[in-house]
Amino acid sequence: MVGKRERTLNFMCGAVTFKRRLVKLADKKYVFPLDRYLQLIPRSRFSPLMVEKVAKLASHSVLRTTALAVNLLTPLSISHQKVGQLYQAAGTQCEKQREETTLVNIEKKRRVPYLYLEGDAFCVALKTKQHHKNVFIHRLQLTEGISQNGQRRQTLNRHVFTGLNRQAVFNQVQDYLDQNYDLRATTMITGSDNGSGYEPSCFDELAVGAKKHEHFLDRYHLNRKIRSRLSKMPKILQSKLFQGVHNWDNDQVQIVLDTCEFQANYADSLEAIQLLRSYLKRNWNYLKPADKRSLATETVCLGGCESNHRRFTYRLKHQGRSWSKAGLKAMIAVITSEINGQLETAMIKMPNTLPISIMPVKVAASYFLKQPFTQHQGIRHGSISLDAATSSAMGNLVKAIS
Repeated sequence: MVGKRERTLNFMCGAVTFKRRLVKLADKKYVFPLDRYLQLIPRSRFSPLMVEKVAKLASHSVLRTTALAVNLLTPLSISHQKVGQLYQAAGTQCEKQREETTLVNIEKKRRVPYLYLEGDAFCVALKTKQHHKNVFIHRLQLTEGISQNGQRRQTLNRHVFTGLNRQAVFNQVQDYLDQNYDLRATTMITGSDNGSGYEPSCFDELAVGAKKHEHFLDRYHLNRKIRSRLSKMPKILQSKLFQGVHNWDNDQVQIVLDTCEFQANYADSLEAIQLLRSYLKRNWNYLKPADKRSLATETVCLGGCESNHRRFTYRLKHQGRSWSKAGLKAMIAVITSEINGQLETAMIKMPNTLPISIMPVKVAASYFLKQPFTQHQGIRHGSISLDAATSSAMGNLVKAIS
C-alpha cells in the first residue's frame, strides 16, 4: 500500500468525500482497489448511477431542462454543458457494452415459430463547418410477436438496432441472430419500404438458415404513396385502388389506374399515375396477403418500426435541432440501450478484470478504540461596563448579572 487518497463523488443523495487506499501491484502499476470494485468512472466526479440517470433524462428532454431537473430534485448543482459530457460518456459506455455482449457465447439458443424484422431510416441534421447537412439514421427492429395488454398491444422481446452506417446495423442484427436464435424451425417475416438499402435481397441475407422467409411491403409507405400520387383524383377511385391492392386483385388495380389516367387533366397528374403504376408493378409480389402465402393473418405482426420512430425523432428532430457527430452517436446509443433494457447494465456493471492480490493489513484493535484528542472550548466570562449610576436601571442589571 502506497498511501491513501481522498476523492469526492456526487451521488443521488449529494456529494460524498471518502478516502481509499492506493496500491502498487507487482507489475508496478498503481490502482485503487475500491474504485475498481465499485466500478467508479475514472477521473469523474459523478457516480455511475448518477451518470445513468442524467443520461436517461437527457434522452427525453433538452440539456437545459435536464440540468434544471437535476438541480431542483437533487442536492447537486450541474450545468447543461456537464449534462452533455455525461450523456456522451454514457453513450460511449453503452457502445462498449454492446460490443462486449456480442462476444458472449450462448449455448442454449431460443427457438421460436416466428421472428419479425423491420427496417427503416430517417433524416437528422448534422453540424458541419459551413452548413448543416442531413444524415440517415438506420433502424432495424426485431420482435417475436405481439401480446394483448388490455386495450393495447405490445411487442414481445423487442430488440432495436440503430446506427449511422446501414451495413454496420445489418451486421449487428446478423450477429444477434447467430448468437441468440436457432432459425431452423423459424419462419422469418420481414418488412420495409423496399427503398435503397432495404430491398428484399438485404433481408434474404439475414434469413439464411431459417425455415421460411416472407417479405412484405410496409403498409404505411404504400398507403402514403397511393394518397400522394392520387391526391388530385376523386376519393372513390382511391378507395377502389386501396381495395384492389388489399385483395391483391391486379385486374381491379389496372382498371382503376386506367380510369385515373383517362380523368387526368394535367401532365403532372398523368406522370404521377404512371409512377404509381410502376411502383405497384415493382412491388406487387410483396403485396401478396398473408392468407395467400400459407400464413395466418394474425401471425403477421408488422408495422411497429415506423410508429416507434417517434422515440428517436421526438428527441433528435424538430425545433431546428442539429447535432455533432459524436453527440448524435452517443444519444442514439443511450436511447437504443434504454429501449433494449441495457442502459443500467452498461453503466452499473461489475468489472471483468482479474482480482488484485493484496497482502492483508494488520491493524491492532486498540487503533479503532483509541479516542482522538478533541479541542474543547470552555465557558467564557464577560462583564458589562457601567457608565451610569448604580441605582439606575442599567446599574441594577449589572448587579443582578454579577
